[in-house]
Order: sequence, then structure tokens, then C-alpha cells
Amino acid sequence: MVLGKLKTLSRRTFLTISVVITICCYTIFAGLVLAQTNSSPRTLRVVMDNNYPPYVFQAADGSIQGILVDQWQLFGEKTGTRVEINAMNWGDALKKMQDGQFDVIDTIFKTEERTGWLDYTAPYARLEVPAFFNSEISGITNAYDLRGFAVAAKTGDAAVSILRSHGVGNLILFNSYEEIIRAAKDHKVNVFVIDKPPAMYFLYKFGMIEQYKASSPIYVGEFHRAVKKGDAFTLQEIEKGFAKISQAELIEIEKKWYGSRLWSGFPVGYILGGAGLLLFLLAGLSLWNRSLQKAVDTRTKALETSEERYRHLFNAESDAIVVIDLDKVQNVEANDAAIDLYGYSHEEFFALQPAELFADAEETFPQILSNNGHISIPLSYHRKKDGTIFPVEITARIFELENQKLLLAAMRDISDRLKSEENLRKNRRFLSDLIENSGALIFVKNRDGYYTLINRKWEEVTGLQRENVIGRTDEELFPGDIGKQFRRNDLDVIESGTVQEKEEILDGENGRRYFLSVKFPLKNDDDLVTGICGMTTEITERKQAEEDRERLSEQLAQAYRMESIGRLAGGIAHDFNNMLGVILGHTELVLHTSQLSGPHLNSIKEIEKAARRSSDLTRQLLAFARKQTVVPKVLDLNETVNGVLTILQRIIGEDIEFVWQPGESLWTIKMDPTQIDQILTNLCANARDAIESVGKITIDTRNISVDAAFCKDKVGCREGDFVVLSITDNGCGMHEDVKTMLFEPFYTTKELGKGTGLGLAMIYGIVQQNNGFITVDSKPGLGTSFKLYLPRYDVPHVPSSVEEERKELSLGSGTILLVEDEPANLEIACLMLKNLGYNVVTASSPAEAIQLARQYQEEIDLLMTDVIMPEMNGWDLAQELKAIQPDMKQLFTSGYTSTTVAQPSFFIENVHFIQKPFNMHELSVKVHEAMQK
Repeated sequence: MVLGKLKTLSRRTFLTISVVITICCYTIFAGLVLAQTNSSPRTLRVVMDNNYPPYVFQAADGSIQGILVDQWQLFGEKTGTRVEINAMNWGDALKKMQDGQFDVIDTIFKTEERTGWLDYTAPYARLEVPAFFNSEISGITNAYDLRGFAVAAKTGDAAVSILRSHGVGNLILFNSYEEIIRAAKDHKVNVFVIDKPPAMYFLYKFGMIEQYKASSPIYVGEFHRAVKKGDAFTLQEIEKGFAKISQAELIEIEKKWYGSRLWSGFPVGYILGGAGLLLFLLAGLSLWNRSLQKAVDTRTKALETSEERYRHLFNAESDAIVVIDLDKVQNVEANDAAIDLYGYSHEEFFALQPAELFADAEETFPQILSNNGHISIPLSYHRKKDGTIFPVEITARIFELENQKLLLAAMRDISDRLKSEENLRKNRRFLSDLIENSGALIFVKNRDGYYTLINRKWEEVTGLQRENVIGRTDEELFPGDIGKQFRRNDLDVIESGTVQEKEEILDGENGRRYFLSVKFPLKNDDDLVTGICGMTTEITERKQAEEDRERLSEQLAQAYRMESIGRLAGGIAHDFNNMLGVILGHTELVLHTSQLSGPHLNSIKEIEKAARRSSDLTRQLLAFARKQTVVPKVLDLNETVNGVLTILQRIIGEDIEFVWQPGESLWTIKMDPTQIDQILTNLCANARDAIESVGKITIDTRNISVDAAFCKDKVGCREGDFVVLSITDNGCGMHEDVKTMLFEPFYTTKELGKGTGLGLAMIYGIVQQNNGFITVDSKPGLGTSFKLYLPRYDVPHVPSSVEEERKELSLGSGTILLVEDEPANLEIACLMLKNLGYNVVTASSPAEAIQLARQYQEEIDLLMTDVIMPEMNGWDLAQELKAIQPDMKQLFTSGYTSTTVAQPSFFIENVHFIQKPFNMHELSVKVHEAMQK
């Protein structure tokens, strides 16, 4: 064996040297003992780190040595003080110093925390503290770059607090610098922060000097010596003692240790130490010294040869290393990692042929043997003793030593690496599949805006193919404002360096689409933004829903506003109607019973005219409020319109063309025909006023079925079958601001005195009352078209027979029970009935009417009652009285009916009703009809 020859020579040489050293040491020790017997010097207990080469470290025999050991020994010689040096784990050294077990602590950096319990000497050494990192890592230049890495440091070291203050939280703490370097050697850590001198020492010692790089100093520390807080005597003693050591002496000590690091771990230190001691014996040992020097030269040459072999052998100590004699084709050396890796004993391993380690020997081993120099095989397969085949990466080198051709091969088991690479490939495939099949649009662009990645969803939504997108910008793909907006949003993210949400739009064949994009910056190792990545989700449906909600909210607000105005208008109209009934009744009585003439008669007639005009006004208000009492009938709309064409022609005038276009097979509707008259009269009058000179007004009817799409954006619209009544003119038209106010009461664009603003409000109320809706199409200068959608009624229309001409009625007879809660209305109705010849019994409330009906001895022929009263409505009162007077007829009267009474079921056959206000002629007709039933 190669190493066997060296071991035999080493034993003989070491035996001779050991004898010489023993003699010298005994001589010196004897002198020291003799000197100590003459005095009792003060003992100074000094503690320091035991693993800080070259300042202090343990030798192979366990003794403490280094620069500081020599300095303290020289301190003791200069001062006569006995120095007791203790070197230990740094964390223990700090704790024991704090507990008072030592007088002085050395190798200490000054920190804020330590200043609270220590006093320091002036610094005596300036030490850089960089970050060391594996050469495969890049981008670490300062402490902040260490965030995110697992960083190794020594327990109790000043570096720990400094790293934490820079936000480095993932720290792995070790008891010594050597433990940290060993962990790095075993790939347990890749980044560590320790003082530069011991770092360089251990990196060189373990053959790792080429594998690690150092950053700029994270901080620069200074070595101090320190004593307990307040111990000024000891501090002064130390400073004075070290002041006695000259600079030349300090330099000589440092030179000794910095110059000897290549020999660490070898007997040369002992040889040189012995040689140093022999200088004191030069006079008597000069001849023997020349003999010893010759032996040292021979040993040094042997050690250099051995060092060269071991430097190659353990260059990658964590890997399996084998030395093969190429001439004999056999294994001659192997490290422990190789023995552990292959599972053989040393004897078994060296009995193997090198090719027996290879599972693919016929391919790999000839490849190694056929090369001279350095060989690198990234992947081969070896076999363990138990038959397990595993992948290895081989690095080999052929060299000659003492005329022997050797191959040094380093085999690294890459099973974990291959698994990691496979997992990485799987993760990349998974990530690629995730991106490609995501329901969101995913894209990547570089800093200049060029696409580098898009997924399938991006292609589907935009309609652009990947090969036409990659390498192009948004301005090229989406010309106009859309592409520019995309780029502006990207620049916001790049410039801010933060994640941002952007709402973006895209116009396509299917209209405008809305998207929510989450964009974030992509950064390199230097924290510079190199591009952006975005994930985009379509929110078109959400936007449309928001717009629909906003539109419905506006429609609902308008409906509430119209309903509120309607309730106000209806209440005012009802009360005003009652007062008008009193006025009209009294004026009519005066006209029928008094013999007036001249101015007085004219005045009464003018009062009557004004009251009737006011009555028309209240009817319009009640129609708008949908509280007008109506008597709906099944109608043919064409027939109803035909009946008022003559009147409409007079309203429109001869200068305007009037066109009537009735629809064919028109569906029937159920509606009060007088309301149709009101609608046509008002709309034709408005159309006439909208035409300045000559023009055209068209009325037409048709059937239509309304669906949900048609109802969109139309207030009050609902689905179903409708008959449409259209009134169209080619007049001046309307602006949008006028259209929004169109159906509000008292709003008019006509001059003062030419319009009340109730016409269209009344029409709106009538249509709503009949469960229909209105649309208006109007543009300035192009005219206006009103379309009234009236619901279809499935019962067929029966044409009305020609009514008999109304005859003059004679005075009536019989008893009428009159019920009215308004005193003025009660009084005037009673007077009118009495003038018509009837016997009248009055009641001001339903309760009073029931009591009178029970007490009245004779038969009551007719009940005439108001519909709306505080205690009981007229309909319920009629049912109560029916039980008392079974043959009593009924006549109802009201300005409007409440929601309950106004239901269509109220107006059943044979129920008679008279609208307030009424005149004597209307009253006589209605009473006669009711009593004749």
C-alpha cells in the first residue's frame, strides 16, 4: 500500500524527535518550577473562544495554541503574572464570564448589550465579517440579500444580533466555527456568516476554498479584552502589561502563526518547536542538530508527496473517492465515504476489480481508461454490495506519483438530485398544465411589453393564436385606445413594483367585454423588475348585473316618486271634488227653483261653468292617481276609436293631415270607454300643438306579444299579449330632459294659460290603472310617437246595441236612505233628491244608517251611499242593510274608490254607480235606473 511506506518512516522519525523534545521540555519545565518556588505571583484567569484559528484553537493533542496564547504567555513573562488560559465553546465562555468565574475574556467584539456588564480595553485587531456562500449561489452582496436564506452563525456571536437587525430570521446556530464549516462541507448549509480569519483557515483545511465565495464585509469587528464592569484595577493591569510587549514582538507572533497554517495537523509543528528549543542548546548540540536537519529534510519531502496525494484524494471529501493503480488495474485507496457508499469492508473493497463497481462497466470503464487527464461523466450507474444499482456522477483525473500511474476518481451518488430534478420536471409540468387549463387568462410580458407567454383561455377570449402573439406588444395586437390602456396599466405595475388590480375592456364581435386583471411584477436576483405576469377574469356578466341593478333602482325610484305624487294628487282631488259637488248642486238648485234674470242669472251660470271646468280638472288628477272610479267594459278598440274620430278631427283642425289605420283581427280589451276618449283627446291636442303649421297625425292599432328582451330598459313593462294604440306626429319632438319629466303632473312646456300639465299625467294614470304601460319615442325635429300597451282580454266583444234616446224624466217617487259622511254633500244631495220628488231619510255615518233602517217603519226603496266612509265602506254597509231591508235597491257614489272597493269584482252586474260631482239630470237618471232594477 502507498500509505504503508509512509507510516513506517514516520514512526521512526517521530520516535527520535519525541526523545529530543522530551529532554528540552523537561529542562525548561524544571527551570519554571524553580522560578515559581521563589515567589507567589498573582493569577489572572483568562477565558477565550477555543475555535478561532489562527488566534486560538486546539492542537491535535488537545492543547490550546495560537496567536493569543503566545501573547498572553509573553504578557505573563513581562509582568510576572501567572496567566491561567481557558478556551471553550464561545457561548459557555460568555456565560461563565458573566457568572464571575473568570477575570478576563478575550476574542470579544464590543456590542451594546455586552457594554452593560463589561469594560473593554482598546481594540487590538480589526476583523472583517463577510457572508460566505456556495459558488453556485449568486446575488449576495450585503446583509439584506441574506433574507430568505437559511444562514449559519455561531451561538453568542455578535453576527447573530446584527443579522436579525437586518431582517434575517432563518438562522441556524452552531457552537463553533469549525462545526459550521463541517456542516457546509456536508451540504447541510450553503450560507454562513463568520469572521474571515477562521473561515479562511477552515475552508483551506477542509479543501473547500474553491467552493465558496465571500461578500463584502457585513460589518467589521474589533477584538477587545474585557473585564467585569467596574473592575478598573484589572483593566489597568492588562493595558499596562500588554503595553510592555513591543510591536516587533507582536508581529513576530502573528508571522509565526499566519505562516504555519499549511502545516496544521502535521508533525512539522513539533519539529519546528523542537528546533526552536534546540536554539538554546546550540553550543552543545551543533553536530547533532545538523544530523537532525537532514532527517527533517527527508521527512519534509515525504510529507509533501503525501500532501499532494491527499489533496487530490480528499478534494471532494464528501464524495466517494477511489485511487486506482492503472498499471495493475486495482483499487489502492478509498475514503470512508466510498466504503459506506458501496457497503463493502475495506478488505472486500480492495479485493475488487474497479470494473466490478460499475453496473455499466463495459460502457463506462473503457471510457475512463481511454482518456488521459481529467474525465467527467455526468451520469453512470454503479452497483452496491447488496446489488442495488444507483446513479453516480464521476469526476476522475489521471496523474503520476513516484513512477506510478494513478487514477483518482470521485463518485457522487446523485439519486436525490435525479429525484429532485424529476420532481422539478413534474412540478413544471403541473404548473404548465395549471396555467394552460386555467379558467383565467394568464399571460407574461417582458419589461418592454412583448408577450412571452399566454395560455389557452387567453387565445379563446381574444381570438388570437399563440404564434401570432408571442413577441408582439398590446399596441400591435389591439390598435387604438385599448392597446394603449393595457400598456399604461402594465407600466403602473412596473414603476410601482407592486401588485395591482386593473379593470380592462375588450371590444369584439360580441360587443364590449369587461375583465378584472391582477398584475404583479417579475423580479430578478437584484430585485429589478424584468416584466409582469397577469391573471385576468371576465366580469362582463357582473358588470351587466351591476348596470341592471342600477337601472332597476332608478326605475324603482321613479315609480315610487310617481306613486307618491299620485297619492298626493288623488287626496287633493277627492277633497276638492266634494266641495265642487256642493257648489254645483247649489248653483243648479238656484237655476231650477229661482226666477233669476239679467246679470244675476249670468253670474250663476258662470259659477256653474267654472265649477264644471274645475270638476274636469279633478277628474284628470284622479285618473293620474289611478283612483278614479271606472266602469270597465269589454271593448273592440277599433270600434271605440271610430266613435270619436269626428271629435278628434275638430280638435286637430283642417290644416293637419289626420290618418286612421285600424289593425286587423284586433284582440279585445277591457277598459272604461270614456278613458279611451280622454287619452285620444289629450294626445291629439298635444300632437296638434307640436306641429307649427302643416303636418300629419297618425292613429293606428295592432296586436303584439311582449317578451323579456323587449321589456329591458322600459319602465313598467311586463311580458304578455297587448293591443297597441299609437298616436304619432311629425312635429317638433322632445329633448331627453323633457322626456324624463313627461308624465309628472303640473309639468308643461306650453305657454302660461295654455296647459295645466295634467294631460299626460292623467294618461299615465289611466294606463297604469288598466295594467298597461307606455313607451315614448321622440327626437328633436323628427316628431313624437306615443304607444299605449293595453292588456289583451280573452272574453269576446259583443257589440253594444243602440241605446234608446234619453227621454225627459218625470219626477220620481219613493223613499231613499241617503248616507254621506260629509255634511255639505249630505245636505245638497238631500235637496236635489227632494226636488226630484223623492222622500229622503239622511244618515251621516254607517252606524246611524243601520239604526235608522231598523227603526224605520216603512219600506225603504233605495240606498244611496258614499263608498268611502270612516267606519265602514259603502259596499259593506249595503250588505248589512240588505239583511234589514231585503228589497232595498242600491246606488253608490264617490269621488274615487279605495283599493278594496275599486277591485273589478265590485262592479258586477246590476250595481249602479254615480261619479261625484253630479248634476240633477245625471242624478235623476241614475236613481231612476237603480229603482227600476
